[in-house]
Amino acid sequence: MLRHHTDLDIMMQKIYRSVAAYFQDDDADELTTDPVFNAILNKKGLASQPTMSRFINRCDDICLMQFEQIQQELRRKVYSIRRPERILIDIDSTLFSTFGKQEGNNYNQHYNDYG
Repeated sequence: MLRHHTDLDIMMQKIYRSVAAYFQDDDADELTTDPVFNAILNKKGLASQPTMSRFINRCDDICLMQFEQIQQELRRKVYSIRRPERILIDIDSTLFSTFGKQEGNNYNQHYNDYG
């Protein structure tokens, strides 16, 4: 199915993704057929991760700074309603195996492998 996404469509998708706490690029692929996101954005299929990445790569420094300002304003509005008493940081030792000479590749003693 061929989809057309305007820059405005992609920008709104990125903003709604952030509001719903989908911050990773890979989240875009999971949400392409999500019925709630498609209904909110009035689409039959959302932009995939590569489309989102191409959009961000087209942005200049001013555009990226404006996205950061939007994120800050959204956080300010959410926290003005109710500030969290605690923040949970979930750290685990899940290994994502790497191959070759990838950047950040290191040996993990626990898994006896590189990742």
